[in-house]
Amino acid sequence: MGSSILDFFRRAPWLTRRRLVVYPKLFLAVYAVIAVVWLMSSKGLVDPAGHPIGADFIDPWSASWLTLHGTPAAVYNVARLWSVERSAVADPAVGFAGFHYPPTCLLIVLPLAMLPYAWSLIAWTAATLAAYLGVMWKLDPERDSVWLAIAFPGALVNLTDGQNGFITLALLGAALLTLRRRPILAGMMFGLMSYKPQYGVLVPIFLVATGRWRAIGGASVTVVLFAALSLAIFGEQTWQAFFASVSFTRHVVLEQGGSGFEKLQSAFAAARLWGFGVAASYAFQAAVSLITALAVIWIWRRTAKFDLHAAALATGILLATPYIMDYDLVVLALPIAWLAMEGRRSGFLPWEKSLLAFVWLLPLFARSLAGRAMIPIAPLAMLLLLADIARRAQLPAPAPRQGDSIATAGRGSFHRETG
Repeated sequence: MGSSILDFFRRAPWLTRRRLVVYPKLFLAVYAVIAVVWLMSSKGLVDPAGHPIGADFIDPWSASWLTLHGTPAAVYNVARLWSVERSAVADPAVGFAGFHYPPTCLLIVLPLAMLPYAWSLIAWTAATLAAYLGVMWKLDPERDSVWLAIAFPGALVNLTDGQNGFITLALLGAALLTLRRRPILAGMMFGLMSYKPQYGVLVPIFLVATGRWRAIGGASVTVVLFAALSLAIFGEQTWQAFFASVSFTRHVVLEQGGSGFEKLQSAFAAARLWGFGVAASYAFQAAVSLITALAVIWIWRRTAKFDLHAAALATGILLATPYIMDYDLVVLALPIAWLAMEGRRSGFLPWEKSLLAFVWLLPLFARSLAGRAMIPIAPLAMLLLLADIARRAQLPAPAPRQGDSIATAGRGSFHRETG
């Protein structure tokens, strides 16, 4: 009995292609029913729980409104921002949502308040979802894979929160997909990711360790120009206000769990959820970040398969930061897709299909499991995913089949830059 249960998960015979065609559509049908019930239960632009429709979209829209009305520095003022947020949804009881991004992010969200809140949310959702699906289609243009991307619970969480995870995934995915052939363009994509600086922990380490000098140049110039443009448009006072707000974000949102340690999905948040002090939690996060960085670099040097390189970096970026929310788990769509492609080409390893299914479902329950059962499962799941990538990196490269062209046999090879 025990061996049959283990075999059920080791080989995952239940995860057939036919079911992978049907299940995503069933998930989407359930999402649609829940969305209709949820919207019908809402009052105006406020949902049954008292949150704005679009949840976290309220703070970038309000930041845009303040900026368009000539007070960009006010986006970091709690009273000013909260006042606009309450006006946006016509509800004086709506809770405060802070704008914790640098002024470079204002360049991205600036047009939002040119439309009323509801129409702006629709436009934002459509545009960012299209960017997400465009990258996922470029990565794996199989119709069934696209359905899996659409139904991915991480996409659902990001969409219902009105968040920017689709932009993060699109920039990271585009950077990795263009890194080999157009390294400067890839560097520019990496540089634009600086609108969320917590994801900059691992990228420069990886670029230096793998000798991607042109990408480093592209990223460095983009970051400088991105910051300079925001400084020129929004002024020095806005940057000063942002730096003054960093301590509030670190202390209240991260260290004290202002948004809830169950919403944060990092190793740091896991330690805080279990009652560890701030210093001990930072030490735990530092250990996980170091292990992650070493594992990613080892994978990049151990194998020539670019799909594994990309999957390792995408997973590592999430593990290396203490500040990752549940909606950021949408980025896991990238390593899931790359590993699934590897499995289709060369066969799935023992336990691998079950692990991919588990990680695919992870955003659906990670927050509630941490909040209700005190089990912060996301960091462990991502570590297991990184371990699986490392396991694949140790496999010998398959010999080219007879008749394969040189170009086909060499596809995915790893070339260090020399200049």
